[in-house]
Amino acid sequence: MKKWMWVSIFVILIFLIFCQQQKEEEPATLEKPQEKEKISSIAKEVNNKIQSAISSLAEGKVDEGANLLLDVILLTRPGGSWPGNFENSILEAKEQFQGGNIQQGVELISDALKLMIPAAEASKEKVKEESKDVEQEQKKDEPARIAPIAEIMRDKILAAREQFKGGNTDKGVILILESLLLFGPRSN
Repeated sequence: MKKWMWVSIFVILIFLIFCQQQKEEEPATLEKPQEKEKISSIAKEVNNKIQSAISSLAEGKVDEGANLLLDVILLTRPGGSWPGNFENSILEAKEQFQGGNIQQGVELISDALKLMIPAAEASKEKVKEESKDVEQEQKKDEPARIAPIAEIMRDKILAAREQFKGGNTDKGVILILESLLLFGPRSN
């Protein structure tokens, strides 16, 4: 009889421990859908702003399109997690674009891009760009189709959206910054 009593107590203890563990796991599982919903809403907002930016730029509203793209950049990370003075450069660039100072906005974007791309990668890209320039000079005799800047910009923005969808936000941010640099020549 004592044996059955101990077995029943043991079963009850296991049952209580199992129920306790389940109660502890429930809040964690409730938080995950909320996080996913938050991420999903941010992803939708990013996608909507990218679409609106493309539409605005197609209509010639540079300041509106640029501000939407800069908003997209700021949505990809929480404030304070950007390298160096990146966030301030983006906010100042937004102000410049809103004020119609496109050249100053482009210069601020160039500064922000330098913060996103490590110096080693930047020098590799310059070498690649210089080699492309040499190839283009060699092909002057051949008729070449030069893509319009608007098409290049649109392609970079769409590529950034694909990078965001793939989870590579840094590359997406770099592509958006590069697209915004196409608004004007920058001083080195």
